[in-house]
Amino acid sequence: MVTNQKCSKCGRKATINLSYDKRNYCDSCFLKMIEKRVRKDIRTSNKIEPRGSVKLLNDDSKEFFLTKQLLKNIFGKHLTIKEVKKASKETLIPTNLDREVKEKLEIYLENKKEKPSRKKILHNVLEEEIIEMCRIKKIKIGKKEKKNSLIESIEKPYPGTKFALAKSLKKIFP
Repeated sequence: MVTNQKCSKCGRKATINLSYDKRNYCDSCFLKMIEKRVRKDIRTSNKIEPRGSVKLLNDDSKEFFLTKQLLKNIFGKHLTIKEVKKASKETLIPTNLDREVKEKLEIYLENKKEKPSRKKILHNVLEEEIIEMCRIKKIKIGKKEKKNSLIESIEKPYPGTKFALAKSLKKIFP
């Protein structure tokens, strides 16, 4: 929470200060920033066909509820969202960047085989950002995930490390 600061984008009262960014954001500008990032990911990865339907894994997580809302905001009536309880190759899986980096780094460091790739959404949004979005949209957060102490110990003195790790791991595990 930010006090007596102004939003770096619009000048209104800031409510959000992210750990990796020196800028402050109001709720509205923060939501626009995250939605823009998710839109770009959808556009560049061709995960979702506009004017079609998508199967979305309902795991009752905060990521699921946010994904559902974001897809409705982005596509409106032009996308049919079918909630499923079991994942298949066509299923869109809600996740977050922290989880993806943790899983892929463990696979790499422990020399394990990677699981078959699936369509994932919100894989470029930090859990910290998802929690802020849940607060703004009044979505129940539930329990926080256990973090990887190695990644967190590097992220603290070097903000933005998770994004850099995700980019590097994407080259190793396309």
